[in-house]
Amino acid sequence: MDLTVLVDNNCKTGSHLLAEFGLSFLLENEYHKVLFDCGSSDVFIKNAYKMGLDLSHVTEIVLSHGHKDHTGGLMRLQDLYRKMLIAGISLNVKTIMAHPDVFEAKFNDNSENIGFPNSPANLCDIFDIEYSREPKWISPKLLYVGEIPKDYSTDYNYNDETALVYKSSKGLVIITGCAHVGVQNLIEYARKVTGENKIDSFIGGVFLCNKSEYKIRELGNYLKKQNITNFYPCHCCDLNTKLILSEYIKMKEVYSGLTLTFN
Repeated sequence: MDLTVLVDNNCKTGSHLLAEFGLSFLLENEYHKVLFDCGSSDVFIKNAYKMGLDLSHVTEIVLSHGHKDHTGGLMRLQDLYRKMLIAGISLNVKTIMAHPDVFEAKFNDNSENIGFPNSPANLCDIFDIEYSREPKWISPKLLYVGEIPKDYSTDYNYNDETALVYKSSKGLVIITGCAHVGVQNLIEYARKVTGENKIDSFIGGVFLCNKSEYKIRELGNYLKKQNITNFYPCHCCDLNTKLILSEYIKMKEVYSGLTLTFN
Protein backbone atom coordinates (compact mmCIF):
# COMPACT_ATOMS: atom_id res chain seq x y z
CA MET A 1 0.00 0.00 0.00
CA ASP A 2 1.21 3.48 -0.90
CA LEU A 3 0.30 6.42 1.34
CA THR A 4 0.65 9.97 0.01
CA VAL A 5 0.18 13.04 2.19
CA LEU A 6 -2.02 15.28 0.05
CA VAL A 7 -2.01 18.06 2.62
CA ASP A 8 -0.57 18.72 6.06
CA ASN A 9 0.30 21.81 8.09
CA ASN A 10 3.81 21.64 6.66
CA CYS A 11 5.29 21.55 3.17
CA LYS A 12 8.79 20.74 1.96
CA THR A 13 11.01 23.56 0.75
CA GLY A 14 11.16 23.64 -3.04
CA SER A 15 8.27 21.23 -3.57
CA HIS A 16 5.84 23.93 -4.81
CA LEU A 17 3.08 22.12 -2.90
CA LEU A 18 0.72 23.89 -0.52
CA ALA A 19 0.14 23.50 3.22
CA GLU A 20 -2.83 24.43 5.40
CA PHE A 21 -4.25 23.65 8.81
CA GLY A 22 -5.78 20.40 7.68
CA LEU A 23 -5.04 16.80 6.82
CA SER A 24 -5.62 14.50 3.85
CA PHE A 25 -3.97 11.21 2.87
CA LEU A 26 -4.39 9.08 -0.24
CA LEU A 27 -3.99 5.32 0.24
CA GLU A 28 -3.59 3.15 -2.85
CA ASN A 29 -3.25 -0.51 -3.67
CA GLU A 30 -4.16 -2.54 -6.76
CA TYR A 31 -7.91 -2.47 -6.10
CA HIS A 32 -8.61 0.46 -3.78
CA LYS A 33 -7.90 4.17 -3.78
CA VAL A 34 -8.92 5.47 -0.35
CA LEU A 35 -9.06 9.17 0.49
CA PHE A 36 -8.56 9.65 4.22
CA ASP A 37 -9.92 13.10 5.17
CA CYS A 38 -10.27 16.11 2.88
CA GLY A 39 -8.41 18.92 4.63
CA SER A 40 -9.93 22.35 5.20
CA SER A 41 -10.35 23.49 1.59
CA ASP A 42 -9.41 22.47 -1.96
CA VAL A 43 -5.67 22.48 -1.21
CA PHE A 44 -5.54 18.67 -1.23
CA ILE A 45 -7.06 18.72 -4.73
CA LYS A 46 -4.51 21.25 -5.99
CA ASN A 47 -1.64 19.25 -4.49
CA ALA A 48 -2.95 16.00 -5.98
CA TYR A 49 -3.04 17.68 -9.41
CA LYS A 50 0.54 18.94 -9.01
CA MET A 51 1.66 15.42 -8.05
CA GLY A 52 -0.17 13.84 -10.99
CA LEU A 53 -2.61 11.92 -8.79
CA ASP A 54 -6.04 11.25 -10.27
CA LEU A 55 -8.82 11.65 -7.67
CA SER A 56 -11.52 10.56 -10.14
CA HIS A 57 -10.74 6.93 -9.33
CA VAL A 58 -11.16 7.26 -5.55
CA THR A 59 -13.20 4.29 -4.31
CA GLU A 60 -13.70 5.16 -0.62
CA ILE A 61 -13.55 8.36 1.40
CA VAL A 62 -12.95 7.85 5.12
CA LEU A 63 -13.63 10.76 7.48
CA SER A 64 -11.64 10.46 10.69
CA HIS A 65 -13.99 12.82 12.54
CA GLY A 66 -16.24 15.79 11.87
CA HIS A 67 -13.99 18.81 12.42
CA LYS A 68 -13.84 21.17 9.44
CA ASP A 69 -10.07 20.86 9.03
CA HIS A 70 -10.76 17.25 8.01
CA THR A 71 -14.14 17.59 6.29
CA GLY A 72 -14.04 21.14 4.86
CA GLY A 73 -12.71 19.99 1.51
CA LEU A 74 -15.45 17.42 0.92
CA MET A 75 -17.77 19.91 -0.81
CA ARG A 76 -14.85 21.12 -2.93
CA LEU A 77 -14.28 17.53 -3.99
CA GLN A 78 -17.95 17.31 -4.90
CA ASP A 79 -17.56 20.43 -7.05
CA LEU A 80 -14.66 18.73 -8.84
CA TYR A 81 -16.69 15.59 -9.50
CA ARG A 82 -19.64 17.60 -10.82
CA LYS A 83 -17.35 19.36 -13.29
CA MET A 84 -15.99 15.99 -14.40
CA LEU A 85 -19.50 14.67 -14.99
CA ILE A 86 -20.42 17.78 -17.01
CA ALA A 87 -17.27 17.19 -19.07
CA GLY A 88 -18.44 13.66 -19.81
CA ILE A 89 -15.99 11.86 -17.54
CA SER A 90 -17.47 8.64 -16.14
CA LEU A 91 -17.13 8.28 -12.36
CA ASN A 92 -17.65 5.35 -10.02
CA VAL A 93 -19.78 5.90 -6.90
CA LYS A 94 -17.57 6.90 -3.96
CA THR A 95 -18.42 5.39 -0.57
CA ILE A 96 -18.04 7.78 2.37
CA MET A 97 -17.25 5.77 5.48
CA ALA A 98 -17.71 7.56 8.79
CA HIS A 99 -19.13 7.41 12.28
CA PRO A 100 -22.90 8.16 12.47
CA ASP A 101 -22.17 11.38 14.44
CA VAL A 102 -19.59 12.75 12.01
CA PHE A 103 -21.78 15.49 10.53
CA GLU A 104 -23.26 16.66 13.84
CA ALA A 105 -22.20 20.09 15.12
CA LYS A 106 -18.92 20.21 17.05
CA PHE A 107 -18.27 23.18 19.33
CA ASN A 108 -15.03 24.69 20.60
CA ASP A 109 -14.48 26.46 23.92
CA ASN A 110 -15.97 29.65 22.45
CA SER A 111 -19.21 27.82 21.50
CA GLU A 112 -18.31 28.10 17.79
CA ASN A 113 -19.26 25.24 15.51
CA ILE A 114 -16.03 23.83 14.09
CA GLY A 115 -17.69 20.82 12.50
CA PHE A 116 -18.60 20.03 8.88
CA PRO A 117 -19.30 23.43 7.26
CA ASN A 118 -22.35 22.27 5.30
CA SER A 119 -25.09 19.66 5.42
CA PRO A 120 -24.81 16.02 4.29
CA ALA A 121 -28.16 16.59 2.57
CA ASN A 122 -26.27 18.68 0.03
CA LEU A 123 -23.99 15.82 -1.01
CA CYS A 124 -24.79 14.62 -4.53
CA ASP A 125 -25.58 11.11 -5.76
CA ILE A 126 -21.93 10.42 -6.54
CA PHE A 127 -21.49 9.71 -2.82
CA ASP A 128 -22.87 6.67 -1.01
CA ILE A 129 -22.63 7.33 2.75
CA GLU A 130 -21.98 4.31 4.94
CA TYR A 131 -22.17 5.07 8.65
CA SER A 132 -20.75 2.58 11.12
CA ARG A 133 -19.75 2.42 14.77
CA GLU A 134 -18.34 -1.06 14.15
CA PRO A 135 -15.04 -2.03 12.52
CA LYS A 136 -15.22 -2.83 8.80
CA TRP A 137 -12.58 -4.27 6.49
CA ILE A 138 -12.12 -2.16 3.37
CA SER A 139 -9.70 -4.72 1.98
CA PRO A 140 -8.14 -7.88 3.45
CA LYS A 141 -5.43 -5.71 5.03
CA LEU A 142 -7.07 -2.29 5.53
CA LEU A 143 -9.49 -1.82 8.42
CA TYR A 144 -11.87 1.03 9.28
CA VAL A 145 -11.85 0.74 13.07
CA GLY A 146 -15.21 2.37 13.86
CA GLU A 147 -15.91 4.03 17.21
CA ILE A 148 -12.87 4.03 19.48
CA PRO A 149 -13.55 3.14 23.16
CA LYS A 150 -12.25 5.63 25.73
CA ASP A 151 -10.59 3.27 28.18
CA TYR A 152 -7.79 5.77 28.87
CA SER A 153 -8.78 9.24 30.07
CA THR A 154 -9.56 11.82 27.37
CA ASP A 155 -11.18 15.25 27.29
CA TYR A 156 -12.78 14.67 23.85
CA ASN A 157 -16.53 14.79 24.46
CA TYR A 158 -17.66 13.37 21.10
CA ASN A 159 -17.78 9.78 19.87
CA ASP A 160 -17.31 10.36 16.14
CA GLU A 161 -13.58 9.75 15.84
CA THR A 162 -12.31 6.74 13.93
CA ALA A 163 -9.09 5.72 12.16
CA LEU A 164 -7.62 3.26 9.68
CA VAL A 165 -5.29 0.35 10.39
CA TYR A 166 -3.25 -1.47 7.75
CA LYS A 167 -1.86 -4.95 8.49
CA SER A 168 1.60 -4.82 6.93
CA SER A 169 4.15 -7.61 6.88
CA LYS A 170 6.09 -5.75 9.59
CA GLY A 171 3.16 -4.99 11.89
CA LEU A 172 0.25 -2.59 12.13
CA VAL A 173 0.25 0.80 10.41
CA ILE A 174 -2.08 3.14 12.34
CA ILE A 175 -3.45 6.08 10.35
CA THR A 176 -5.22 8.80 12.32
CA GLY A 177 -6.66 12.26 11.77
CA CYS A 178 -6.14 13.88 15.17
CA ALA A 179 -6.38 11.11 17.81
CA HIS A 180 -8.60 13.36 19.94
CA VAL A 181 -9.66 10.25 21.83
CA GLY A 182 -6.04 9.67 22.84
CA VAL A 183 -3.19 7.84 21.16
CA GLN A 184 -3.28 5.19 23.90
CA ASN A 185 -6.96 4.43 23.26
CA LEU A 186 -6.36 4.26 19.52
CA ILE A 187 -3.33 1.97 19.68
CA GLU A 188 -4.86 -0.45 22.17
CA TYR A 189 -8.12 -0.67 20.23
CA ALA A 190 -6.24 -1.23 16.97
CA ARG A 191 -4.50 -4.17 18.61
CA LYS A 192 -7.78 -5.54 19.93
CA VAL A 193 -9.73 -5.45 16.66
CA THR A 194 -6.88 -6.80 14.51
CA GLY A 195 -5.44 -9.34 16.94
CA GLU A 196 -1.98 -8.01 16.08
CA ASN A 197 0.30 -6.63 18.81
CA LYS A 198 3.25 -5.27 16.82
CA ILE A 199 3.01 -1.62 15.72
CA ASP A 200 5.26 -0.86 12.77
CA SER A 201 4.15 2.71 12.01
CA PHE A 202 1.93 5.48 13.33
CA ILE A 203 1.07 8.46 11.13
CA GLY A 204 -1.31 11.33 11.84
CA GLY A 205 -2.26 13.87 14.44
CA VAL A 206 -1.68 13.32 18.16
CA PHE A 207 -3.68 16.35 19.40
CA LEU A 208 -1.16 17.74 21.86
CA CYS A 209 -0.95 21.37 20.71
CA ASN A 210 -0.84 23.67 23.75
CA LYS A 211 -1.11 20.72 26.14
CA SER A 212 0.77 20.59 29.42
CA GLU A 213 4.26 19.14 29.56
CA TYR A 214 2.90 16.50 31.93
CA LYS A 215 0.39 15.27 29.30
CA ILE A 216 3.05 15.20 26.59
CA ARG A 217 5.50 13.26 28.76
CA GLU A 218 2.73 10.89 29.81
CA LEU A 219 2.28 9.99 26.13
CA GLY A 220 6.05 9.86 25.68
CA ASN A 221 6.40 7.26 28.43
CA TYR A 222 3.63 5.19 26.88
CA LEU A 223 5.15 5.38 23.37
CA LYS A 224 8.59 4.42 24.66
CA LYS A 225 7.20 1.04 25.73
CA GLN A 226 5.45 0.29 22.41
CA ASN A 227 8.52 -0.36 20.21
CA ILE A 228 7.03 1.54 17.28
CA THR A 229 9.46 1.48 14.36
CA ASN A 230 8.21 4.58 12.50
CA PHE A 231 6.44 7.46 14.26
CA TYR A 232 5.10 10.21 11.99
CA PRO A 233 3.30 12.86 14.11
CA CYS A 234 1.74 15.66 12.09
CA HIS A 235 -1.10 18.18 11.76
CA CYS A 236 -2.20 18.93 15.37
CA CYS A 237 1.27 18.39 16.82
CA ASP A 238 3.31 21.53 17.47
CA LEU A 239 7.09 21.95 17.71
CA ASN A 240 7.13 21.88 21.51
CA THR A 241 5.32 18.55 21.51
CA LYS A 242 7.71 17.07 18.96
CA LEU A 243 10.76 18.24 20.90
CA ILE A 244 9.54 16.64 24.11
CA LEU A 245 8.35 13.42 22.46
CA SER A 246 11.71 13.09 20.67
CA GLU A 247 13.22 12.31 24.09
CA TYR A 248 11.14 9.10 24.13
CA ILE A 249 10.74 8.02 20.50
CA LYS A 250 12.45 8.75 17.19
CA MET A 251 10.40 11.21 15.13
CA LYS A 252 9.84 11.11 11.37
CA GLU A 253 9.07 14.24 9.32
CA VAL A 254 5.68 14.72 7.61
CA TYR A 255 4.81 17.27 4.93
CA SER A 256 2.51 17.74 1.93
CA GLY A 257 3.77 15.37 -0.77
CA LEU A 258 5.40 12.76 1.47
CA THR A 259 4.93 9.26 0.06
CA LEU A 260 5.33 6.06 2.10
CA THR A 261 5.05 2.43 1.05
CA PHE A 262 3.93 -0.37 3.35
CA ASN A 263 4.06 -4.02 2.26
